Amino acid sequence: MTTLQAASAKSLGSLEVGSIGQTVGQSTVPDPVFSCQDVNVRYGSKHALRNVTLDVGRRQVLAMIGPSGCGKSTFLRCLNRMNDTIAGAAVTGRILLDGQDIHGPGQDVVRLRARVGMVFQKPNPFPKSIYDNVAYGPRLHGLTRSRSDLDELVCTSLQRAGLWNEVKDRLKHAGTGLSGGQQQRLCIARTIAVQPEVILMDEPCSALDPVATARIEDLIDELKELYAIVIVTHSMHQAARVSQRTAYFHLGALVEVGETDRIFTNPRHRLTEAYITGRFG
Repeated sequence: MTTLQAASAKSLGSLEVGSIGQTVGQSTVPDPVFSCQDVNVRYGSKHALRNVTLDVGRRQVLAMIGPSGCGKSTFLRCLNRMNDTIAGAAVTGRILLDGQDIHGPGQDVVRLRARVGMVFQKPNPFPKSIYDNVAYGPRLHGLTRSRSDLDELVCTSLQRAGLWNEVKDRLKHAGTGLSGGQQQRLCIARTIAVQPEVILMDEPCSALDPVATARIEDLIDELKELYAIVIVTHSMHQAARVSQRTAYFHLGALVEVGETDRIFTNPRHRLTEAYITGRFG
């Protein structure tokens, strides 16, 4: 029996109903890389995220699931202040990265976004060579002192992204000429080249075929040994495969969070159970 089948076999009568505003499960972890406390986001009059308290653990994958418009991508964008770029967006609450408030005085947003990299739903390589795509961030932030150091960093980043053997003989070719799956791995290489602590992924496989998706999932499993990873996904199977913790969002609230195995085999909130078994709505 699969984890999804096991969850589907549960009785709704055994679930904790609760209110949407009360999170079920353990939202904190020891020594988090991110500690988010009572985070609210408003886009003008729309209250998109409501009192979310959630930690991100080091060197593990946190999957965020829930129906479209539930607030999971909004929360993801809070972690590297991408909501700052949206007119009318207002973020309240505390978001601590290694104990420091990312909205505190003197915080360098450019440096923050290097420490907290982002991989988007659609691959977005720069209109540059494969080499220059990966080298762009290290050059911008002055991370290397010589061309040989930069060459080594580009090579290492492409290796970690599982792309080196496929592109090592055509580094001067345009990154936009790669396949969709290769472009996404190039974007991951570009992200890790600036030596982040956290990698955010917003549905990174939604535009990819099953083979490319499997490559990205294998890569996520490898990268978690070095980075904290937060992934938004609509695929329950993907969340179950790649993550150690799962958070379920609904109507802007964090409904339930816990170890992935527990969430998918023994959900405690009726909304979580209904969503992961396909009976939502």
